[in-house]
Amino acid sequence: MKSVVILTAFTLGCFLIVAAIPNISIAAPMGEVAIFTEQSGWIAQPTAKKEGEELAKLLKKPQKVVTLSDKDIGPWAKERTDNDLSDIIVTFGWFPTTLYTPGNADPDDSVAELFLEGGNIFLNTADYIFYVTQGGGANGEQGLKNMMDINADMWSGGTGIKPTADGAKYTPSLKAFTSERTFKSGQIVDPWEVEVVFGDNGGDRIDPAIVHDTDTGGRIGILFQEPNNAGLPRGEVLAEMIDNYLFEVLGPAAVDPNEKVTTTWAHIKSDI
Repeated sequence: MKSVVILTAFTLGCFLIVAAIPNISIAAPMGEVAIFTEQSGWIAQPTAKKEGEELAKLLKKPQKVVTLSDKDIGPWAKERTDNDLSDIIVTFGWFPTTLYTPGNADPDDSVAELFLEGGNIFLNTADYIFYVTQGGGANGEQGLKNMMDINADMWSGGTGIKPTADGAKYTPSLKAFTSERTFKSGQIVDPWEVEVVFGDNGGDRIDPAIVHDTDTGGRIGILFQEPNNAGLPRGEVLAEMIDNYLFEVLGPAAVDPNEKVTTTWAHIKSDI
C-alpha cells in the first residue's frame, strides 16, 4: 500500500510540473515541402516561378521538395495531413482552390484547415496570405480569420521593416524593406502565439514571422508581403526560414532502417 501512495505522489508531482509549463506542444519532425507557383498574387507569375525554383534549389533539410499544380496540391495535402510529420506548403500570394474553396465556401474543415490543424505549415510571400484565389480577392480578409479561427488582419500599408536579432541569426539574406501586409502581434491570441520574428517595425508589425498554434502544432509564416517584383530575395529567405529555423525547431524525420542498410551496403560494395 505504501508503494502505491508513493507512486501516486510521484505521478501527481509529474503532472504538476507539466501543468506549470504553459503551451506545451510536441513538434512532429520536418517532412516534405510543396511549392505552388502556378498562380501568384501581387507579383508576376514568372517571378514567382523563378523564386520558387530558387527555393527548391537551395533547400537542403526537408525530406523532399516538389512543385505542384493546383490540381495536385489538394490531394498532396490530404495524404500528409495526419502522417506524424510537419509538411510545408509554400504559396506566392495565391491560395490554391483544391486546398480551400474560393469565396470562403468551406469556412471550416477545408483541406487547408485540416492540414494546418494536423501540425503542418503554410508559408506565404507576396499578397495577403489566404486572400487571393480564383476570382481575385474572393476570400478577402476572411480567409485568414477562417484558417486561424481568430480575429486577425494584415492591413499594415507601407510599414518599414528591419531585421531583428533572430532575423540576423536565421535569415541573413533579409535586409530592410517595406511591407504592405504584416501580422500584428497584438492580434495573435490563444491558442496562437508569435513564435519567431525575423523582421519588425520596432513595434507590433511583424514580417517575416511565424505564428504557432499551441493546441495543434500548426504554423503560419509570412515574408515580403508586398508587391515589389524585383530585388527581394524571396527564395533565399524562404529557404533560410525552413532550413535554419524550422529544421532547428522540428528536427529531422527518422531514417528508414531498411533504406539505411541498402545505402550502406551499396557503399561497401563500391569500395571492394
